[in-house]
Amino acid sequence: MAISVTEILGTDSLSGSRIVINDNFNILANEINSMETYFSPSAGTITNLNNLSTEALRVGLSTVRLDINASTFDIIANVNVEGGDINLNGGGLTRNNQDPQTLDDVFAGPSMTVDVGTSTALPPYTVERVANSNTASLTVQLWDGKIGQEIFFVYTGVAGGEVDIVSPGLNLVLPGAGTATISMNDQGQSVHLLCVDDSTGNGDWYIIGGTGYTVS
Repeated sequence: MAISVTEILGTDSLSGSRIVINDNFNILANEINSMETYFSPSAGTITNLNNLSTEALRVGLSTVRLDINASTFDIIANVNVEGGDINLNGGGLTRNNQDPQTLDDVFAGPSMTVDVGTSTALPPYTVERVANSNTASLTVQLWDGKIGQEIFFVYTGVAGGEVDIVSPGLNLVLPGAGTATISMNDQGQSVHLLCVDDSTGNGDWYIIGGTGYTVS
């Protein structure tokens, strides 16, 4: 709401306008105090607003974490949803966290071994393409994941060399006694894994989907 103060003309007496001047200062002080209910210049915060309308919103200074504008809604940070649901109405969920590199014999080199994650870092991608044009088996070492994390391995090569997925951390839980390897050797085969709590706070990889793969 607009505020107004009484204008003091050049012909007015300053001493005679003392009451008007004080009233003007009081009006301004009251408005500033009202605004500081919501804005704190010293703390650099805005609180207690009932509504905020804007064309764009950006969170983060040197590193932007949230960017909302007329065309996109970008979150560049981890998102935690606690005590609520995520509802998709009239839209879909797109997974676009794909490793740009195909894990194959060329990428692996002479060792014919590729690591997905490490002993200290989680697997970084949701979708991994694998292939092998070599007669020797390609070994993909899948390290520990985060509980609730999913990962897809999709055989995209046409040559048909063996790709064996194993777990250096011994946290790959497969059906059948003594099984410790997931194998694929043909284009179109896939396996879908989910990291599940082992009841002690650590994660194990379980197969929850896929096609054409074998375990041994």
